[in-house]
Amino acid sequence: MSHLGRINMAPTIRIDDEVYAWLQGNAKPFEDTPNSVLRRIAGLDNALKKNDTPTEKQRREGVIVKQRELDAKTLNDKWDVGAKHALYHKDGRWFNNLERFPGALFDPQGYILFKTKEEYINCSYLRIGQETNVPKGISLIPGYVKVKS
Repeated sequence: MSHLGRINMAPTIRIDDEVYAWLQGNAKPFEDTPNSVLRRIAGLDNALKKNDTPTEKQRREGVIVKQRELDAKTLNDKWDVGAKHALYHKDGRWFNNLERFPGALFDPQGYILFKTKEEYINCSYLRIGQETNVPKGISLIPGYVKVKS
């Protein structure tokens, strides 16, 4: 597993399927991330003012709750991928780390499915550290499925 070097990021937490289901049940569809659900329930959702412009780092960390982009759950269901963990990035280059398998990384045009954790960890196209970086985008990974609109 390769690392990107030291990145000043919030710690990663692991939760079980029951807690994840609870988070989903408290999420606003097409708006929330697990982090934004927890921030709202904890009363911390005023961290950004309404007129602030979100940075990509804030978006990756889940601080921004408004999401006008596609999302992984929708694409996973729409394209019948069957991933237990699905992640999306508009450029197919930056993702949180996959934790449940089969797992899929999505961009607007398609996805790459990893059947096992070993397949994911050993993929030479990925730079896995605190986040997963795909320098050239997921569309160049062998096995990428391009979905026709």
